[in-house]
Amino acid sequence: MKKLVLIYIVGIGSLMAQPSFDPLSGVSALINSLTPAQKEIVSFALEDPAKTRWHYLPHDSFAREGLPLSEMTAGQIEKTYALLEAYLSESGYDQMQQIIDLENYLAIVENNPYKRDASKYYIAFYGTPHKDSLWAWSFEGHHLSLNFTVSPEAIAFAPAFWGSNPGIVPIGPEQGKIVLKTDHNLGLQLVNSHSPAQLEQTLVSSKTYGEILTQNQDAVALIPNNGIAYRQLQAPQKKLLKQIIHHHLDRMEKPVSQKAQELLENENWNEITFSWAGKTEKLKAHYYRIQGQSFLIEYDNSQNNGNHIHAVWREFNGDFGKDLIQEHYQKGGH
Repeated sequence: MKKLVLIYIVGIGSLMAQPSFDPLSGVSALINSLTPAQKEIVSFALEDPAKTRWHYLPHDSFAREGLPLSEMTAGQIEKTYALLEAYLSESGYDQMQQIIDLENYLAIVENNPYKRDASKYYIAFYGTPHKDSLWAWSFEGHHLSLNFTVSPEAIAFAPAFWGSNPGIVPIGPEQGKIVLKTDHNLGLQLVNSHSPAQLEQTLVSSKTYGEILTQNQDAVALIPNNGIAYRQLQAPQKKLLKQIIHHHLDRMEKPVSQKAQELLENENWNEITFSWAGKTEKLKAHYYRIQGQSFLIEYDNSQNNGNHIHAVWREFNGDFGKDLIQEHYQKGGH
């Protein structure tokens, strides 16, 4: 099974080279390949509560909506990954592949192929692509939740969750590999560049919370008790903070991240905050968050003695495209 999954994932990388971005690219090919029964499973109304019901737990711990890879033909799996590749950047697509393949690693290490199943990732559509001017789709499973809302004006991709267990591969031929390397390394690099006075402001707790604070909430608000402000950082530290923030956008194709990029351009950067909890070294439990007026990034590496990563991008007004949906209906959309 591992070889089959990897063939599908790795082999699709060269199929979707396109001169320009089309939000409907690949959608028709996938939907038209589905049987009537599969279409029933994969299709929801835009307002369906399932749209905002999400999680990053393994498939046996949280029931997903939509159609899993395990119930697709090889051709349908290929079309699903082609659609993902159209929306994700090269680096984002590569990280998605690696996160899914960690299920194969865990199945062997834990001797539990039922729980750790790389075919239990689900796709769902909300609204009718090609017919509705506003629609959405999601792809989700263990340690992945990708949510896209598409309007004529913009695309929303929040929340976007990325996880990795293990954070640093401890054994095997890929020992030392860090799937979420940028999230992991730049956070530690930034906090360890702090002076004692800066660290006193940044450190909001000597212990982590054991998880991202927002968990799988369908909407989030500003988290209080924040650390150091951007204006209080030195120039190299500001550069690192910007790198972490933009890394979350860089996982997406540029047209997909354009709306989020505009949010950042309208931020009061001096008031963006960086907070840290726990230890400040690898393989020790630690957590950080970055907050602006419009967005939240949380990163937690608490479980497995600081070797199990959860990272998420949220938008206070834009999760699940709620701002796009509101704007759509205000303009008389249906």
